[in-house]
Amino acid sequence: MPIAATAMRADGLDAEGVRRYRLALAVEAGRFKHYPARAQEANMTGTVEIRVVIATAGHSGKVELAKSSGYDLLDDAALEMVKKATQFASVPEPLRQRVFTVSLPVVFDLASE
Repeated sequence: MPIAATAMRADGLDAEGVRRYRLALAVEAGRFKHYPARAQEANMTGTVEIRVVIATAGHSGKVELAKSSGYDLLDDAALEMVKKATQFASVPEPLRQRVFTVSLPVVFDLASE
């Protein structure tokens, strides 16, 4: 009987688990997305990259700005939505006793609003 292999990343983490957590985080973040009215009125657009560090207890240890959109208003909105999302996105079992980091892009685009 064949044994199913678990894909591992170079850092020894379960790649599928990391992918599932990142997807869950993106779904939850979408629930909290808010395009600030002032940013829309000023035609501010851009992509913010947020870094989430997961601590060994399976909880977010830190949510931080990895790459700015160039606008504090958009950066702050993205940080807030991802911070809220980490409260609801479940860390997969194989990763709960591990420290790991995921990055999540948040796109602010007036055409999609």
